[in-house]
Amino acid sequence: MNKHPLLFLLLFLSLLIGQGLQSQEINAVVKDSLTQEVIPYASVYLSSGKGVIGNEEGRFRLQLKNPSDKDSLSISCLGYQTNHNLVSQFKDSIVWLSPKAIALNTVILSNNPRSAEDIIKEIKKDIPLKYELGLTRKKLFFRTSGTQEFNTLKATLKKSSIDEFDQTFWDSTLQKVPRKNDWYIEVLGTLYGGQKKENQKLDIEKALELEDKKTSAIFKNIEKAFDTILKQNVKADSYFKVRLGIISKKLDGVDFNPSEKDTLSPEEKKDKEKQDFLNWQKSSITSILNSIFDEDKLNLNILKKSSQYHFEQVDFTFYGETPVYVLRFSPISRGKFTGKLYVDADQMTMIRMEYKNTRPLRDFDLFGLFFKYHQKEVVIQFTKINSGKYSPQYLEISNGYKMGADRSFTLLEKNKHVRGRKKQNELKMALNLQQDQFEKFQMVIFETLPLTQQAYDAVDEKALVVPVNLTQYDPTFWKGHTIIEPNQAIKNFKVSE
Repeated sequence: MNKHPLLFLLLFLSLLIGQGLQSQEINAVVKDSLTQEVIPYASVYLSSGKGVIGNEEGRFRLQLKNPSDKDSLSISCLGYQTNHNLVSQFKDSIVWLSPKAIALNTVILSNNPRSAEDIIKEIKKDIPLKYELGLTRKKLFFRTSGTQEFNTLKATLKKSSIDEFDQTFWDSTLQKVPRKNDWYIEVLGTLYGGQKKENQKLDIEKALELEDKKTSAIFKNIEKAFDTILKQNVKADSYFKVRLGIISKKLDGVDFNPSEKDTLSPEEKKDKEKQDFLNWQKSSITSILNSIFDEDKLNLNILKKSSQYHFEQVDFTFYGETPVYVLRFSPISRGKFTGKLYVDADQMTMIRMEYKNTRPLRDFDLFGLFFKYHQKEVVIQFTKINSGKYSPQYLEISNGYKMGADRSFTLLEKNKHVRGRKKQNELKMALNLQQDQFEKFQMVIFETLPLTQQAYDAVDEKALVVPVNLTQYDPTFWKGHTIIEPNQAIKNFKVSE
């Protein structure tokens, strides 16, 4: 029993009050003051330089630690007047931005006339002077979204020398496969490194996974059942031939018997899971970031192959106090994208690019197999950091695919060490599979700071985190952290029982 209940109560209350003073969360939606429509991807920044980006629905959430009465909050978007507030006075759930009138538009353009072609040439110059390409420390949040949907999934058995692989087996197996599966993976962490993939280190602070784990378990069970039947009927030193009509390919037996004896302890399995997750997320993050630059050049398709596009200056606006050219581009000859470029008119630096494809990027259909890469949408936005150079602030990449097969194939087991015929087993089937896949990557970089080689070398990368798996969106999971505010689809996520 506590001997000093009053003192204990006072201490408890003081802790609560202290926590309230040390942490504050701002959650709001940004809207156009004239049309009252939401404004997506607005930049939200503190006077310290830390900030976040609003999502596609205009919503943002910013976590403030140890805020002071002097801290200010700036909310800006291309073509709008910047909204400035003291953090201590910010109480609104809606932030209204007013379109910025540009009365001097004609004067500005006539004093420094530039054609669209000239602007494109200029933004390709002096990249190391305009963008931060050295070692940095990036505080970031990374979200991956995915959807897989089978429109058709059917197998018709024509011949099988293995009794277990009868039509009933295939019907029951495919019946268990979920026709649609959605998932989301979110990671909060810090990336250390430069522009090369091999010198990146990632420190994951926290991670979330929204996915139906029963789905992955179903696939594992199917694989296990298939593997068990093969082990019972296939010789260890056999090889296989897959025949797709006129196409034939030899495969070693190990390709159809991938299971290995599990020799890892529970602790080793956990460590491996953490390391695999770290490697996967680091590879995804660095692949996206490093695709922007190729050493000291911008590595973006539209700029590298600018001769395949028609550029037109369509507007002149402001991003905060920065004058900005707005260029629209459309494909000519072999170009595949349409979109807009936003260029800092003072430094002739591209600060935002948004585009989408106008035709499939890949379309393969041969021998009953097809693959179509039919959708790609990209948003890249930069912000000026304390060094005076620009650095990535927000990246969003969406990809859509269609794939499938509608044809017969034959799987033959052969063995050179058995007397008589080499052929041991045969499985002949007709497969009809049609699948849609969609993936989306979103990354917001809250803060970018230059890093010395010595500081980079001192970073000890450790795999310490595995994602927490949830079957329903939990609005409290990221409480106390700044992230990209989830859209309605994520908020509605729930695994059906």
